[in-house]
Formats: sequence, structure tokens, C-alpha cells
Amino acid sequence: MARALVGYVGTNNERILAIEVSRLRRRVAELEAELADLREAAHVDLDAELHALHRIAEAAEPALT
Repeated sequence: MARALVGYVGTNNERILAIEVSRLRRRVAELEAELADLREAAHVDLDAELHALHRIAEAAEPALT
């Protein structure tokens, strides 16, 4: 009841934990964004390689029989 009357603000350890959780959430968001960028770059590279392979296959002459 005393906490409700005075206003419970928490202990120093709780504030430290809240700051740490906030920092970790920001870091996770940064890493997720970096992963999405890397996946997009890999997808673009793969598309370019597939396009090159299709051009080679279309230009290929039939094998001699």
C-alpha cells in the first residue's frame, strides 16, 4: 500500500535491466535489417547468374552426333 501511495519507481537494478533490454532490442532490429539487406543482395546476384546461364544455354549450338 505504501508503494501505491508514494508511487513505485522501481529499484536501480530494474532501471539498468530496462536500459539493457532496450539496447538489445535496438541491436536485434539492426541485425535483422542487415540480414534482410544481405538476403536481397544475394538474391540479386543469383538472378544475374541465372540470366547469364540462360543466355549461354540459348546461344549453345547442338552437339555433333
